[in-house]
Amino acid sequence: MKNSLWAKRIRGAGKAVGRQVAMMLVAIVIVMIFLAVSGYDPAAVLQGLGRAFTRDLAGTIRWATPLILAGVAVCIPFKAEVFNLGVDGQIYLGAIASTWIALALPETTGRLGLLPVFLAGAAAGALFALIPALMKVYFGTDMVVTTLLLNFVGQLLTEFMAAEVMRDPEKITQMNASRTLPEALWMPKLGAFGASSASVGIYLAVIVALIAAFLFFKTTLGYEIKLVGTNQQFARYGGMKPNGIILKVMALSGAVAGVIGAMEVTAVQHKLIAAFNPDIGFDGIVVALLANNNPLGVILSGFFFGALKNGGSIMQRVTSVPQIVTEIIMAIIILTISADVGFKFIRRRKERKTHGNAV
Repeated sequence: MKNSLWAKRIRGAGKAVGRQVAMMLVAIVIVMIFLAVSGYDPAAVLQGLGRAFTRDLAGTIRWATPLILAGVAVCIPFKAEVFNLGVDGQIYLGAIASTWIALALPETTGRLGLLPVFLAGAAAGALFALIPALMKVYFGTDMVVTTLLLNFVGQLLTEFMAAEVMRDPEKITQMNASRTLPEALWMPKLGAFGASSASVGIYLAVIVALIAAFLFFKTTLGYEIKLVGTNQQFARYGGMKPNGIILKVMALSGAVAGVIGAMEVTAVQHKLIAAFNPDIGFDGIVVALLANNNPLGVILSGFFFGALKNGGSIMQRVTSVPQIVTEIIMAIIILTISADVGFKFIRRRKERKTHGNAV
């Protein structure tokens, strides 16, 4: 019985991975056809991705790190049918809080100072995510709208903080940024790549994804989250509180997003820079969708999109193909996922009709 259960799980995992790989390949093939018709070299896509996984693996890890975390931040509330489109805003708040703490700590703190820096980022992200959650619970507002609009609040607040409140007084350039963080609070780099943009943050991203998977598959809270996402009315009859679940998943999602902000500040920018975030949160939506909202699948899809982002810049450097092609690949993957969901819906509808006629 136990062996058959594990065999079933392995088959399910194999199907999920196969689905992800198939969608990636379909998107790449369609883009290659598009490039060929447009007069570009279709092999440029494969060349860019190949270099991203070989010669510039460090650059791929740099982008995969925040994308894995963003995918986890998106899939946690999605499991409860709660749509958090405000991950980017929560990233900004996490960056502000972590920078503030980092600059306030004495230089003698050393690497231990990274703990309060990341905790501050996570707390700020969680609190910012709770704003639309509380509005939903107490006033019935649409979370898609509120989370989306709060992205602009986070971005503008970051620009204000970098330009006014936290701006480096010795800065003589026009760039709005805070003082540089003490080197002791810079996230350590991966030793295998030397002086690169790849940091040990990739380990943290994978650990967070594994914790999220454990939460969903092995805890009571995970069961409640999935049940609320499947049927809120049934969950209420079972003694669960859907509103409490909404608050919990949004706080967890915001905390993960805040960690991304802390990561960008400590591992990449080493200061708070206005508009530092290149829509990582929205890319996280695609990462989560490709992984079918599975935190383990997010690791794979996060690495793929990390290679895609890195490969796009490589492609633009070594060929005449513009970097915008990577956005086209993402759009095709979204369309492929939408088509897959649509076909499943039609299939289920036909099955219900067939079952109804049989009865």
